[in-house]
Amino acid sequence: MTRIRSTCATTAVVIAAAVLSAVSPGIAQAAPSCNSFTTYAIDGGYMRVPTIGWDTGNYNCELGRGNFGDAVRVVQVSMRRCMGQNIADDRDYGPKTAQAMKNVQTTLNAWYHENIAVDGRYGPQTRRTGFPFAVFPTFTTWTPREGGYCYYKIDP
Repeated sequence: MTRIRSTCATTAVVIAAAVLSAVSPGIAQAAPSCNSFTTYAIDGGYMRVPTIGWDTGNYNCELGRGNFGDAVRVVQVSMRRCMGQNIADDRDYGPKTAQAMKNVQTTLNAWYHENIAVDGRYGPQTRRTGFPFAVFPTFTTWTPREGGYCYYKIDP
């Protein structure tokens, strides 16, 4: 009798898991973290966009509090140069970077009459809505071109 109950309980758990998987396919999964960037040659300069892996073109990624690295630096330099945000490019997505991103998201909503979440995270929705990317004069430099040379509404 104990064996029958155990088998029934196991079967019930398996069925419940299958039903939950089938019923909830529309639940959005968080995109993985951006950990590098892809570089584009554009108008005599170079534009960097955060990606998963170096020069992979895999843009379906996010950045938020706790991320660290070159992908964060790309976002920080672009927010400072293109959107006038007073933040360091220290490669650390901390509270100042998150606040700067909220400021940028609010501005993008106003410019493009969008309704993206003002959550302080960089991700596919913010990028597609018109996040500005700084253009650099050489492939290796981290100092953007003079004059705030930026690209908006990029959806690579």
